[in-house]
Amino acid sequence: MSSRYQWPEQKKGISLTVVSFLVVSSVMFIFRDQISVATTALVLVMPVIFGTVIGGFSVGLTGIVLGFLIYDFIFIPPYYTLTVGRTQNWIALGVYAVVVILVSRVVSNLKDTRTLALQREKYTRQLFELSQLLIGDKELNELLKTVTETVQTTFQFDAVVLLLPGTEKLEIGASAGRLLNSKEMRLLIPDQGVPATLHRTSDDGRQTLFSLALTAGGKPLGLLAMSGPKTLSPDIQLLSTFANHAALAIEQAQLKRQVNHTKLLEETDRWRKALLGSVSHDLRTPLASIKAAASGLSDAKETLDALQKQELLDTISTQTDHLTRLVVNLLDMTRIEAGVLSPNKIAVEITELIEEGIAAIRDSSAQIQIAQPDCARELFVSADHVLISQVIANLLENALRYSPKNEPITISIEPSDTELIVSVTDHGPGVPPELREQIFEMFKKDPNGGRAGLGLAIAKAFVTAHGEQLEVSDSPSGGACFRFSLPLVPIDGNGYLDDQTTPN
Repeated sequence: MSSRYQWPEQKKGISLTVVSFLVVSSVMFIFRDQISVATTALVLVMPVIFGTVIGGFSVGLTGIVLGFLIYDFIFIPPYYTLTVGRTQNWIALGVYAVVVILVSRVVSNLKDTRTLALQREKYTRQLFELSQLLIGDKELNELLKTVTETVQTTFQFDAVVLLLPGTEKLEIGASAGRLLNSKEMRLLIPDQGVPATLHRTSDDGRQTLFSLALTAGGKPLGLLAMSGPKTLSPDIQLLSTFANHAALAIEQAQLKRQVNHTKLLEETDRWRKALLGSVSHDLRTPLASIKAAASGLSDAKETLDALQKQELLDTISTQTDHLTRLVVNLLDMTRIEAGVLSPNKIAVEITELIEEGIAAIRDSSAQIQIAQPDCARELFVSADHVLISQVIANLLENALRYSPKNEPITISIEPSDTELIVSVTDHGPGVPPELREQIFEMFKKDPNGGRAGLGLAIAKAFVTAHGEQLEVSDSPSGGACFRFSLPLVPIDGNGYLDDQTTPN
């Protein structure tokens, strides 16, 4: 019997053949005297074809034998015997047998070809659907979970575990369904140097265990361990092909993780070097000034008058403030990089923010001018008090760094109906258009070749956290103009905010 057909199909084919022979024989028996022997032979071919279509060639052979006997016994004289009288009857029987065998063979081949084509179509479709699940920019852990869940649902396993090489042994990377017990794991995981076995049975004989080695380019990547009922018969070819595709996807995800890890190490190293360079650059001047002032006080304290001592003490105080701002900027940079920067917005008067920003750089406050708008009322903005005052201080410090000494730094306030624009203008060399985005990046070189420090990058991050933009343009009088906006808080005619709270 053909192995392509299961016994239920063969049994159904035999039953249909027998019933068909009974029906057509009964009908033709009534008209036996009116139809020829050749016509009878043609009609008796039909039951054989029916049986072959359902049960395959083996059922067709059974139908051929049964048809031959019915043809000879009922429809070829002398009737009701197996004796064949005339030569032409022998020829009819022979032709019937040959024709039915050929037809049965052709029908069986067509049936087998169609069945095989359907199986291949189903296999290709399933493989395509399974492979689609592996396509995409999945992170390694997500990919491993997808592989185990897909294998479990597609092949009806009770448990699926994907094991990856660890430091000393295979370790579970992902699982789906129930967890495998220690006995099953011991059966599924081979000893070191021993190839994995595809199929084996559990100790109690109730579970069928499967294991597939995942390899890519001859390199072992892991082991796919599965468990299901004893009656489970998965499509091993489809399972093996999907495992190969999964191995390639896992290898790609692992390579991507390694690349990302390498990039992270390189970026960390770059930041470390840049941070050390920036901090050493920003620390050098104030530390040198503090050291010189302290040495002067220590070495010449007897010869210095009160005014000279006070100047040295002021230098120490000023440079200490500068170091304090540097430390604050470093701490702010850490908050930005950690992604924990969240503004605490309140209604605050803009002049108060500006004054706090100026106070933070008190050593050069004499150069700063505030251009107040022609407005009869106070201007309240919705902002984080600490962050925006730090933005103003950083912008002023940057302007002082690039402006000629004794040239004024101007802070302008431009209110509109819904927002207020704050601008800081200096008389320095300005910023070329091609560098206007770069100066807001951490540790980028400034237009004069030195490092820009952290101030502008932190100011940009603080303004962006408020949902606004910090921009730089050329000043009409020469130099650079840094501008950012903040939303105005409406105030009623009595001087109160719209939410009935008293202005701060």
